[in-house]
Amino acid sequence: MKNSMLKNGLILAGFALATTAIIAVTFSGTKDTIAQQQIQKRLSILSAIIPKNSFDNDIQHSCVLTSNSDLLGTNEPQRAYLGWQNGQPSVVAIEAIAPNGYSGKIAIIVGTKLDGSVTGVRVLDHKETPGLGDKIELRVNDWILSFSGETVTTENSDQWQVKKDGGQFDQFTGATITPRAVVKAVRNAVLYVKQEQQALFESASSCELDITDAHVEEVD
Repeated sequence: MKNSMLKNGLILAGFALATTAIIAVTFSGTKDTIAQQQIQKRLSILSAIIPKNSFDNDIQHSCVLTSNSDLLGTNEPQRAYLGWQNGQPSVVAIEAIAPNGYSGKIAIIVGTKLDGSVTGVRVLDHKETPGLGDKIELRVNDWILSFSGETVTTENSDQWQVKKDGGQFDQFTGATITPRAVVKAVRNAVLYVKQEQQALFESASSCELDITDAHVEEVD
């Protein structure tokens, strides 16, 4: 009986070791490909939300980590990609969190010029209800494009709400909480850049892409 148990235990241990080895070899052989795909995904997002003629530096590598729980929605460090043109600061693409989505946190990235005008917004990750809240994804609905060209100022801050709350942005039928959360997060992210732009551009690059980063919902 003991010999049988020992034999079975050795077989299971051998199987576990073999499986671990296979996984390790597979990861080693694909990690460069995964990293390259993540880099391409990041470039696609940046290209989608920031006009190429608004910067002339290698923006994906001009990246700093920054945090502000009030305006960026989390205490966790968020990436800010800094665009320069002719040696002068020009644009920022900053990640932020809408902490109060219907089904939890919504991760976004916002492109903005330094005067507070939005160049583009994309959703990075969310768990909103399919068919309702997922209309924040560009592949589902073009609602997210409504931010492009809008500007956040002290005078129009009250307009940065959904129409149900007296603002200018559409809500979704049967789903107001999700767009309300995203509108607020976009506005706050732009306000953060306006307030902290000097500190951001004076910071040394401090972030690189990690291939374990969160899943990106859409980049088109």
